[in-house]
Amino acid sequence: MDFSGLGDINLETIIAAIALIGTAVAWLVDRYVLRRKRLVYRVQVDAPIGVYPSRDKTHRMVDVEVRHQGAVVENPSIVLLRLDNAGGMDIDPHDMHEKVSFAFPDRKIVGLKVTEAKPKSLGEMLQRRIVPDNYVDTSKLVVPRIAINRGDHFKFLLVLSGTGKGVTHSGYLAGGSTGGGVYHEPRPRGPGRRTLMFGAMSLLLVGALVALFVVDVLQPPDNCASGQVRIIGSTAVESTMREVRTAYAADCTDADITIAANGSRSGIRTLQETGAQDAGSAGKLIAMSDGTAEDAPDLWGEPVAVVVFAVAVNRSADVTGLTTAQLRDVYSGRVTNWKQLGGRDLPIRMVSRVGPDSGSRRVFRDKVLNGDQELGISSDDCRRDDPAAKFHRCEVGTTEELLTRVNEIDGAIGYGELGGTRKYPEITVASIDGVVPDAAKVADGSYRFWEVEHAYTYKTPPADSLTAAFLEYLRSPQVRPVLARGGLVPCNDLPGGFCG
Repeated sequence: MDFSGLGDINLETIIAAIALIGTAVAWLVDRYVLRRKRLVYRVQVDAPIGVYPSRDKTHRMVDVEVRHQGAVVENPSIVLLRLDNAGGMDIDPHDMHEKVSFAFPDRKIVGLKVTEAKPKSLGEMLQRRIVPDNYVDTSKLVVPRIAINRGDHFKFLLVLSGTGKGVTHSGYLAGGSTGGGVYHEPRPRGPGRRTLMFGAMSLLLVGALVALFVVDVLQPPDNCASGQVRIIGSTAVESTMREVRTAYAADCTDADITIAANGSRSGIRTLQETGAQDAGSAGKLIAMSDGTAEDAPDLWGEPVAVVVFAVAVNRSADVTGLTTAQLRDVYSGRVTNWKQLGGRDLPIRMVSRVGPDSGSRRVFRDKVLNGDQELGISSDDCRRDDPAAKFHRCEVGTTEELLTRVNEIDGAIGYGELGGTRKYPEITVASIDGVVPDAAKVADGSYRFWEVEHAYTYKTPPADSLTAAFLEYLRSPQVRPVLARGGLVPCNDLPGGFCG
């Protein structure tokens, strides 16, 4: 390819301009599209019940009669109302203000059912909370204050009596960086506004990628280095580190980076032992640790970000918030059924990390359990228990395993990093002492379940090594969106001295 026609164009300026445009687009999408809480409703059906061949009712061929409790329902109609969490954030119970509700002017509710919910457990929870019989002969349906995760949806199927038409809503939804809301979405015709917007953005991003490709041919990124690096340690940030690795290797094709998460303390121990035996091999290791390494004078480390942890509860428990006192009662065996905490009549099944190498287990013990140790193991697979056990508890090796078990097992509870926890549809992120886990709540000191993530190497890595280049990339602005998706807050985004 002949690029001589570019003349004296400064390629660094081109790169900076494209990066600025990409950052602006990403920020706008994150702030105004993704980082808001949005409950959308759509009236899919609103029609009278009755089949007539013409408007002249004296010539009826078919007349459908609706009865309720033995009485004929006058002027019956049916409404199918769909609600979606269409925003980019989970909706927490406290986000629903002034009783989000739907009214049916000049009509009364005869029957009510929750249907077609995703996930199914959300529909079951709603059906229990609503108690349909309480709404008979009323004209307003109040949505219970529950957690509705991103992508969740459900429908209300109602039989009504009366001559009125239409559905109205009241109350509002708060939350997200640009607030939240309850919006009416009419039946779509043709491409939606969101589809068109994302189509236009996709074209813009494709154009930027083409431009970046041309520039890359001329001038590779400055922070590329070749060689091998193995990232060990914390499993809480394993998925985030995989995403960072993929982003780095996409530009720096001579970099061979592998992830082998084995727990914070185990990673630190492996780094120390390798350094004592072979400093060269140790120079190709980076150990991620939830918190600082203890008694490791030969290790060099720096804070990278704050990991926001969360208590994860299976939706079947029907519990959205816990106090630290209640959590200590659960993990000490004093409380063994969710019914004792206002939830369903289900045994509490604790899913924990194998200790003592797990950093997240240590953080949970220190920040939530006030230093108390967790109970012993009563189950090897988290489902079948020792018949003589008075509580239900199992241990697993990684954060991903823990969250998978909590997601699959009725009545399960566990803990993990916030970003990963929110990816599971059957998990409710529980508030602690009324505070929902969030970066802002960490910064103002109201949320305590967090820890500073450190990156450790064996002594200071050489400046021209892949180890040093990858750590530099981990601190760069390009990685901030990746960290945010994983529930990590870069130390540079927090008040001075926050990360130590």
